[in-house]
Amino acid sequence: MKRNLAYDGLRGWLLIIIACNHLYGHFVPQLTRAPLGFVTAAEGFVFLSGFVAYLVYGRLSSNKTQLQRKVWQRCLTIYGFHITAITISFIFVWIFPFYIQQWTGFFNAENWFNNTFQSYISAILLLEHPGYHDILILYLVPMIFLPFAILAINRGQLWLVATSSVLIWLLSQHVTIQPLAGPFNDIFSDITINVSYFDPLAWQIYFYMGFILSYLKHHKGYSFDFPIAVRICLLTCITALFITKHWFPALMEPYLLGSGNASVVYQLSLLLAVYLFMLLNRHIPRLFTLKYPVFLGQHALPVFAFHTVVIYFLQPWSQAYTTQTWYWDLLICIFFIGLLAIPARLDQIWRSSNRRNQLGVQSKAA
Repeated sequence: MKRNLAYDGLRGWLLIIIACNHLYGHFVPQLTRAPLGFVTAAEGFVFLSGFVAYLVYGRLSSNKTQLQRKVWQRCLTIYGFHITAITISFIFVWIFPFYIQQWTGFFNAENWFNNTFQSYISAILLLEHPGYHDILILYLVPMIFLPFAILAINRGQLWLVATSSVLIWLLSQHVTIQPLAGPFNDIFSDITINVSYFDPLAWQIYFYMGFILSYLKHHKGYSFDFPIAVRICLLTCITALFITKHWFPALMEPYLLGSGNASVVYQLSLLLAVYLFMLLNRHIPRLFTLKYPVFLGQHALPVFAFHTVVIYFLQPWSQAYTTQTWYWDLLICIFFIGLLAIPARLDQIWRSSNRRNQLGVQSKAA
């Protein structure tokens, strides 16, 4: 299967936008944080992960054992990057005490300074999500169930995958982590349970939206070419959400459960944004095949993990500049984006080395 560089490019752009947003400047994020409506790059990242997951693993549906092995190996890789990024972040926080004061009140980072051992074990069990170290969990959780979704959809049970995802989303609106607080505190007496604002059970719906649309596009041949009247209607809805979000946000407040719960408004906004990017890819394909975003997108996992480490040390000293003048915000964003090439290049070297080793083994065996 030929690799579609547009998907890598879009993923690269999403990584760039997420990195800029996490600097929390006052100027660049005005353009990059939810620019199209009630949806951010994080939702797009999870959606695209599901879309690409079908492309990569859907072709293995005829071999259940191989499918499960490949997917769960990927899950272990995601988990490994997640835990490694947390470990490196807080080792450096301890080495440079200046950052302890900076991050004590940030999300649940205080747990690390109350009892590092308990906090680390809790993080390993995915019961603690330090700030910025939560998006990969939103990718990991739906990936765990991907083999079952692929096998179901291969049996013609698309309805089962869609219904299960919606039911889990509905359940997530009423189920919280709080019932675990008592048992958690009995085991981890020095820390408090404090998971991400983003609910993985809710956000799995974005992943499986991407998964289902990828199946319809690449297996069933749907082109999503709509009549002109439908296109005008969809583009009008995109424009209306854009105007509402940026000039009249109070109008939508009664319908928002918050981005952490993947409300219906966020889901619709995401689907409209996906349609817009599909049109842009058809008419301006060069936008999604620029070399640098494609390069980052091809090495998305190490790039994302790297960014979650660097942001802990870049943001505290940069924020005094990014919140004062637009040009400092822009320059520091460019600097941060440039740093993302480091993990991408290292991953490229590592992959090349692995391929050479495998070819060497095969040639010896022959």
